[in-house]
Amino acid sequence: MAEVILKNVRKVYPNTESKKKKKKDEAVEKKNNLEITDEGVVAVQNFNIDVADKEFIVLVGPSGCGKSTTLRMIAGLEEISGGELFIDGKQMNDVAPKDRDIAMVFQNYALYPHMTVYENIAFPLKLKKIAETDADGKTHLKKMPNDEIDRRVREAAEVLDITQFLDRKPKALSGGQRQRVAIGRAIVRSPKVLLMDEPLSNLDAKLRNQMRAEIIKLREKIDTTFIYVTHDQVEAMTLGDRIVIMRDGYIQQIGTPQEVFNHPANLFVAGFIGSPQMNFFENCQLTKTAGGYTLTVMGETITLTAEQSAKLAAAGVESRSVTAGVRPVHISLGESGIPAEVDVSELMGSELHLHLAANGQDVVAVIPTANIDPMAYARHTAVKFGFDAKLVHLFDADSEKNLI
Repeated sequence: MAEVILKNVRKVYPNTESKKKKKKDEAVEKKNNLEITDEGVVAVQNFNIDVADKEFIVLVGPSGCGKSTTLRMIAGLEEISGGELFIDGKQMNDVAPKDRDIAMVFQNYALYPHMTVYENIAFPLKLKKIAETDADGKTHLKKMPNDEIDRRVREAAEVLDITQFLDRKPKALSGGQRQRVAIGRAIVRSPKVLLMDEPLSNLDAKLRNQMRAEIIKLREKIDTTFIYVTHDQVEAMTLGDRIVIMRDGYIQQIGTPQEVFNHPANLFVAGFIGSPQMNFFENCQLTKTAGGYTLTVMGETITLTAEQSAKLAAAGVESRSVTAGVRPVHISLGESGIPAEVDVSELMGSELHLHLAANGQDVVAVIPTANIDPMAYARHTAVKFGFDAKLVHLFDADSEKNLI
């Protein structure tokens, strides 16, 4: 129900250690991959995004990348060190959390153990004040009527399928049910923005899959803007309209799930998005020819497509050493190609994950089991693998940026 805009938002945690005078060339150092300045530890750097009304945005990245800090700045739980935050067209930098019309769902549920499910969901409504204008034109704040509270609570419970648990205490619920109650308590207020900070992390794999589906259905039932934080790239790919991949406080790439999967901006995004992780082949020779470009990987040379060659030529790329990336699902086995030996064979049911040893490097291949004998790929079996040229990604060896 609201557009959220972050302009050059920055978060610095002041140094707590005794400050020592530093020379100018020592003013900035790197520690734990985060920038350390005279101001302190820079947790989030120049964060810029425009979240559209009713859009579902997912912030994803490894631990310590700044995603939860960014969410807490939007919520008002962390002070913004620099930049501007707008919600529904209003600047919110100095607005108290209670006045931002946002709701937040935490990783640990944060339910009141002595209250029933009904009382937990109703609690924020009992605290909420409603503006009412009297006959004299004066505005007064009054409590929400009990019948309106009851209607909203039961409506939220029906949306989340927890009506049958309204009289129970949280201790009598499963982890998934508790998280649904926490979500119900958030949506019952009809907030402009719903913030979710790793809400599924405490659940087991089966419940995570179930709750992920519940959140997708919930998104269709309520009209609000979602900003969701997770370290799980599967959640990011399945839930988000757009994904923001973060690393060391910086945004690495913003795009739809398909965009970041098919066209990763750099080596980090390519390795982070996709499971199993993309295979990387270092020191591959990219050669510019009269008709386009060729790529040599472990002694095997392939000709790049006309589209790939056109992009490389437009970027002025000359012959050089590059890092090639190929996803495991794009590796194929055949009678010709790069020689390798099966090191580990993992039968996953419909797929066979093969760890191949090729020139001292581990290469993962995902092979459908429908038309093969999984026992044919026992350990130490000699195989040959290859890949389609149009499915290869090329990264600059120094900057790690995607060249195509």
